[in-house]
Parts: sequence; structure tokens; C-alpha cells
Amino acid sequence: MKRIARLVVMAVAPLLMAALWMDKQPSYKPYQTPVLVPPAGSVPITGREVVSHDSELKNPFTPNPASLTQGKALFSINCAMCHGQTQAERGPVGKKLNPPPSGLDHDLVRDRSNSHIFKAITFGFGRMPPFKDKLSPRERWELVNYLRTSR
Repeated sequence: MKRIARLVVMAVAPLLMAALWMDKQPSYKPYQTPVLVPPAGSVPITGREVVSHDSELKNPFTPNPASLTQGKALFSINCAMCHGQTQAERGPVGKKLNPPPSGLDHDLVRDRSNSHIFKAITFGFGRMPPFKDKLSPRERWELVNYLRTSR
């Protein structure tokens, strides 16, 4: 009898061990998609631009009449409400802020690089909101071109 019991225990032991290992397998709940891990050394592609605060960017768009016209329209829609259309007077929102936002006159813009202006529009600073999700990279560069040439 003892011999049969030992044989049964020895035959069942691997099955019991397998049951313990099954608890450590990945499992998914209903309606939950599995999270796939990218292969080691792969480069993630998200379709979004990557702009860091430390990078020095070069303006890929040369100013032309169409670009400047688009930049002026974008400035009127997105910037003039705070910074104003002219250096002399702030926009309706800018008048209510204390201290008022700086005017974007030619002297202020001239002292900054294209990359600095682009990153200020992209990430915002102080009370200025970021425009990364509101304007495409091309639109932000058109704003830079407009600020450089027309203001």
C-alpha cells in the first residue's frame, strides 16, 4: 500500500508543480488588449515631432510672400489677443494681465534666434501657453518668419 501511495505521489508531483508555474504566466482580462513589448534596440515611431528644450533647430522654411501672409494670419488669430497687433498697444487679453506681455517688436525678436522663438511658441513660458498641440511645426515656423521680417 505504501508503495502504491509513493508511486501516486511521484506521478502527481510534476502535475502539481506545473499548476504552480501556471500562476506566473501572463494573462489578460476580458476586453483588455495585451501590451506588446517592442523588440530590444528598436526606435519608437509615434508620428509626432520630437523637439527638446536643449536642441538648436534650424528654420527649414524660407520666408516667401505666401508664408508671411500665413504667418500674419496665424499671428492675428493666436498671438495678437495678448501681444497686440502693434508694439504700442497690447491686445484685449494682454491689457488685463499684470504685468502685460511683452510686445513683439523687431528689437526683441532680433535678439533671439529662430530656434529660441520656435521653442517659445512650442513649449510656452511663464503665462504663455504652449502651442505644440495647437499649431503644426510648419505654422510655428511661419510665425517665426513673420515675426522676423514683418514686425
